[in-house]
Amino acid sequence: MFRLLHQIKQQIFLQVFTVYLRYLIGAAFIIAAFGMGKLNGRSNLMQSMDKPIDQLMPIQQFFRVMADSGLYWHFIGWSQIIAGALLMTQKQARLGAVIFFGLILNIFIITVSYGFSGTPFITGLMLLASIYLLVWDLPAFMPIILNRFDYQYEPLRLADHRFWTILGLLMVASIVVMGLLHINTLLQLGTAFAEGLIGFVIYMIVLHKKANVRSQMADRRY
Repeated sequence: MFRLLHQIKQQIFLQVFTVYLRYLIGAAFIIAAFGMGKLNGRSNLMQSMDKPIDQLMPIQQFFRVMADSGLYWHFIGWSQIIAGALLMTQKQARLGAVIFFGLILNIFIITVSYGFSGTPFITGLMLLASIYLLVWDLPAFMPIILNRFDYQYEPLRLADHRFWTILGLLMVASIVVMGLLHINTLLQLGTAFAEGLIGFVIYMIVLHKKANVRSQMADRRY
């Protein structure tokens, strides 16, 4: 089973997909933490902050109580930022995936319980994405479950390149700065998308080409 998983992970398009999936859901989590006011409490969630709580709909009351909790609301926000940042660094993506799974599972259950219109579909997709990332790194988690499981990491040619870590840190930094400056959410998303696209082009044109040349030279030597 794990040998088959390793063979599947050798597919370049799957490695690219996994790297950018981490960027996507990680960035979404960080942007949402700032956008929903989970660090400063300024956001008027669903117009729930300027009315008496007994005049609000159940879902508005839920967010009102969460926001008024103060410390717990901030704890959720920081948890989202930490999980998102860990995912986007790529190097610490396994830990990020574990934290992300716990958070998004909780969010998914909330959206289903309160009957959000359309939102359960989005949170459901994010939940599936987190499960995919856990399966991607399943062999690394097995020693926690089975004490006798022999795990030896086998590097991936594309996904383990340090370029993706540098790009991820750049994206995290730009999102955090724009979040602290209260820049428009759409602009934050657009900036992260542009950075990811430019990074992909740079890697494929420059770094990937160099890697292929080195591989060909090594093959000729032998």
